Amino acid sequence: MSEVNGCKLPDDLYYWVEKHVWAKPDTDGTVLVGMTDVAQSLAGKIVVVSLRSLNKTLVRGKSAGTLESGKWVGSIPTPVAGTVVAVNEALKAQPSAINEDPYGAGWIIRVQPAHWEADAAELVTGTSGIAAYREKLSADGIHCGTLS
Repeated sequence: MSEVNGCKLPDDLYYWVEKHVWAKPDTDGTVLVGMTDVAQSLAGKIVVVSLRSLNKTLVRGKSAGTLESGKWVGSIPTPVAGTVVAVNEALKAQPSAINEDPYGAGWIIRVQPAHWEADAAELVTGTSGIAAYREKLSADGIHCGTLS
């Protein structure tokens, strides 16, 4: 796990840095999708999460769901195209799980990707992913902090 400007960034995820979302391929061929620590920090305390339904076909960059916080309401773009095979139902009862554990309990959806190789080529991972995030956070003056 790397830390940049106070933001936690696991080295093994695929990032869409501009959208502050991540993807994690699983051994079963599906891809887990979520928001980064950067996104949850920028959003503030998340109070409502609404996710796309099972079997919904998603286009890369389109909404995997919406969230509402004290300072923001908006969509969560998906970094991969495909079909939704699971949604994190626990977020309905505890949306703050995204704030508390964005890479674990706060995952958003699981997708059966339509074109993982093509989508993955548009994302960054490993040391180059962390470097890209370092550049973005510095350029935008973003620092993660704890919620009050």
